[in-house]
Amino acid sequence: MLLATLLLAQSAAVAPPLVVTASRLRPLASAIRIESDQLDASGSIAAAAAGVPNLFIAQPGGRSGFAAATLDGADPNFTLVLFDGVPINNATSSRGGAVNLAEIGSFGLASLDLLPAQLSAVHGSGALAGVLAITPRGPAERLELTAQAGGISRGGHTLAAGLSGPIGGGWGASLTGQIDDDGTPTPLARFVARTAVLRLVRGDGADRLLLRVNDIDAAGFPDASGGALLAERRIAEQRRAREYLAAVRTRQQLGDGLALDLNASWLGRSDSIASPGVAGAASNPAGLPASTDATCYDRLLGQASLAWTAGTAQIAAGIEGSNERGRATGELDFGFFTLPTAYRLDRGAWAGFAEVAAQAGAVSGSGAVRVDRFGSLKARISGRIAAAAELGHGWRLEASAGSSFKAPSFYALANPLVGNPALRPESGQRGDAALIWQQEGTRLRLGGFVARYRDLIDFVFQPAPALVNRGRVAVDGVAASLVQNLGDLQLDLAVQHIWPRDRAGGPDLLLRPRWRANAAVRWQAAERLAINLRAGHVGARDDESVPGGRQRLSPYVQVAADARWQATDALAIRLAADNLIDAEWQDAAGFPAPPLRLRLLASVRL
Repeated sequence: MLLATLLLAQSAAVAPPLVVTASRLRPLASAIRIESDQLDASGSIAAAAAGVPNLFIAQPGGRSGFAAATLDGADPNFTLVLFDGVPINNATSSRGGAVNLAEIGSFGLASLDLLPAQLSAVHGSGALAGVLAITPRGPAERLELTAQAGGISRGGHTLAAGLSGPIGGGWGASLTGQIDDDGTPTPLARFVARTAVLRLVRGDGADRLLLRVNDIDAAGFPDASGGALLAERRIAEQRRAREYLAAVRTRQQLGDGLALDLNASWLGRSDSIASPGVAGAASNPAGLPASTDATCYDRLLGQASLAWTAGTAQIAAGIEGSNERGRATGELDFGFFTLPTAYRLDRGAWAGFAEVAAQAGAVSGSGAVRVDRFGSLKARISGRIAAAAELGHGWRLEASAGSSFKAPSFYALANPLVGNPALRPESGQRGDAALIWQQEGTRLRLGGFVARYRDLIDFVFQPAPALVNRGRVAVDGVAASLVQNLGDLQLDLAVQHIWPRDRAGGPDLLLRPRWRANAAVRWQAAERLAINLRAGHVGARDDESVPGGRQRLSPYVQVAADARWQATDALAIRLAADNLIDAEWQDAAGFPAPPLRLRLLASVRL
C-alpha cells in the first residue's frame, strides 16, 4: 500500500477550466494527492489508493475482484470517480454505480486526488462521500517516447508504451497503451486489462480532447460465494467488459474576467458475466442460481457554464443535461428450469447550478447550490458552504458542510435477482473541519467529520437476496496525519477512526473497518536510488457470504516495499514487493489475500 502525501490545494487567481475536486472556482479544502511516482510503484489505481486511510478497498482475488472504494465509511457508490474531469461511474454496475478501481492501470497518469466531502452541489448525483479525480499526464514539451515492461510473480506481466509531444498550432498530444496481466495470485483468479488513451491539449489545457478504451477479461469466485476458503462450487465466474470514453472541452474568453466553458462527453460500457451461482447453505438454503448477464450502458453528458472574476470575488453559473440508457439480457438457471431476464431503462436528467467565492484578507469562503431533476423523480436541491482561514505561524483552519443525493442505479432498480423498483433516492448531509500546521518541512493535520445518510440502499440475504432502503445511517470520524521531511528521508504517518452505525437498529454495515493506520518512509539512498517502505493496518470488519453467514474478519497488517534505480538518464528499474511479510487475511469473507508477490519493472524514456 501507499500512503498519500497530503497537499494543500492552492487558491487560483482565475477560475480553472477543469473541475477536479470541490469547486469550479477557488478550492478551499486540502486534497489528498498521490503523485505519479507512487502510482507507478503500485501498478493500479486500486493498489495506490489503498494506502489512503480515508479509503478502504477490498480486492477479493487480487485485481480479478471488484475493487470498490469505501470512503469514510460510506457506500462505495457514494464516491464519484473522474477521469480527466469526466465521471466514469455507470448505472448498470453491480455495486450500484461504484467504479472498479482495479480496472484502471497507473501508466501515463500524473496524479490521483481525493477530496472527502458532500459534493452534489458541484457534481450532482453520486458525490455523497467525495470525489476521486484521476489526471493523465499532459503532453511533453518535446517529442518523447516512454516504454515499460515488467514481470509479476505467479505468472503476471505488464507492457506499456507512450508517445507524447507537440503537434503544432499550440496543441500537444499524448498516446498511451497498456496491457496488464495479473497472473493467478489466488485460486481461479484471472485478470487482463488492455487500455489505450489519446489526449489532445492546447495551451494551458483550456481546450482538450480525450479518447479512452479499456478492455477487461477477468475470472474468479462469485460474490458472496465464500471464495477459495468456503465456496462449494469450485467453478470460476467469467467476466468481460469493454468501456469507451470520449470527451471534449473548450474555454472561450468573452471579455475582461468573463469566460465560457463548454464540456461534452460520452461513456459507453458493455459487460458480460457467466456465473456458476452459489450453493445453498443453512443461512440461505436456496443459494444463488447460475446466471448469464449481458448489459450495455450509454451516457451522454453536456455542460455549459459562465465564470466571472472581479478582484477577489468569483461567480460561476451554468446548466447540465444528460441521458442514460441501460440494457440487459440473460437468464437464471435453477437446475430444473431457466428463467429469461431482461430490462431496458432510459433516464434523462437536467441541472442548474451556481457558485460564488470570495476572499477578504486571511479568510476565504465559497458557496454552491444545484438543482437536479432525474427522470420522474422530484427535483433535488443540493447545497454546500466552505471556508478557510490563515491563522498565522503556519496554521490554517478549514471547514465545510453540504447536502448530497444519489438516484438509484439501473442495477438496483431492475436487476432480475435482487432489483427493487420501489427504491428511493439516497441522501446525506455532512460537515467537515480540519486544523493544519505547515512549516519548514513539517505538515500536521487534525480533522473530523460528521455524516448522516437516509434511505441508504443495502443488500440483504434474508429472507431472500434483495436490495432495500435503510432508514438512517450515521458515520462520524476523526483523523490525524503527519508528513515530516528529514533531508534524504521523508516520514508519513496517518490514522483514522470512524463510527458507522444504523440509527434505526439494523445490523452493522459490511466491510467498514473502524481503524485504519498507515506509515511510509521514503529514503533517497543515493542520487539515483530511492527506497520506499510502507505499512498499513486495517481493523476488524463484518462481511457476509452464503456458506458462512455473517462473520467478523480479523484485523491485519500489510507491508510493501519498492526500490527505484535510475540506471541511466533514459533507463529506470524498479523492484517492488507486495505483502512483504506474507501475512494472511481475508479481503472479503472466504477470499484470502494474495501472498507475497514480486514485481520487476523496467522503464525507458527517450
